[in-house]
Amino acid sequence: MSLLERVKACHFWQPENYRPFIINNEVHGHITHDLATRLKDFTSVFDVSSQSVALSTKLTTFENRTSEVESVIKALVKDGIIPRWRDEEYAVTNSWHLPPLFKMDRGASGHFGIRSYGVHVNGLVHTRDGLKIWIGKRALSKPNAPGELDHIVAGGQPYGLTIMENLIKEAEEEANIPRAIAATAKATGMVTYRCERPDGLKNDHLYTYDLYLDESFTPQNMDGEVEEFYLWPIEKVIDRITNTDDFKYNVSLVLIHFLIREGYLTPDDDTYSDLIKGMHRQDIA
Repeated sequence: MSLLERVKACHFWQPENYRPFIINNEVHGHITHDLATRLKDFTSVFDVSSQSVALSTKLTTFENRTSEVESVIKALVKDGIIPRWRDEEYAVTNSWHLPPLFKMDRGASGHFGIRSYGVHVNGLVHTRDGLKIWIGKRALSKPNAPGELDHIVAGGQPYGLTIMENLIKEAEEEANIPRAIAATAKATGMVTYRCERPDGLKNDHLYTYDLYLDESFTPQNMDGEVEEFYLWPIEKVIDRITNTDDFKYNVSLVLIHFLIREGYLTPDDDTYSDLIKGMHRQDIA
């Protein structure tokens, strides 16, 4: 599979299979027709039509939106319609820099197709042999992408933390990176995509960071979510992205973003312009 095919895989979804999820006359997600039909049972929370699912206009505060939607999600989890309750809250907002309309359990975010946020960190090491990157292998017990390759640090953005606070927390939990070192991570932009995945419609904005680590540092997982770490030359990373399915789908996107930024891919590459375009989703709604 080519790098461009990796990028395209992050942008595949079929809009005809969904209805827009509307809050205050603005689209905030997309819901499958099957789930929309089930939401008709909750008339005090959702206004469901053949064209859309709208949060009831009677819910006007952060608190009552959160409470009422939570009760619906718990009922859907109990009935097995949403597989699990994650006990981690995501902010529901179309911009991280705007106050959220309410908060929602992470386990439901993909089923409502809301915009989710996260941080992905390239763990980089300058060596005498050239640039190397720390790669983590996800634990086989992970419900999503078990055993696939990942960044040294990556995670969804929970409600109530700043981006940097979350990065520092994830760095400590996933790789035992001291706070003072994690705080030196440099923001390098973001990638955005919307694609159909087993856990729902992923409508993600990932903030990307570079973190340069000393050659003497070895990451150690603290939360049981990483099976093993590898320190690979950049050439090996490129080969594995291009020729295997080993990397988690969105990790490939962030790594390609890094390759573009750092000049490992250039305008002379046939797919260069398409790869750059693929760093962000193209649809607006």
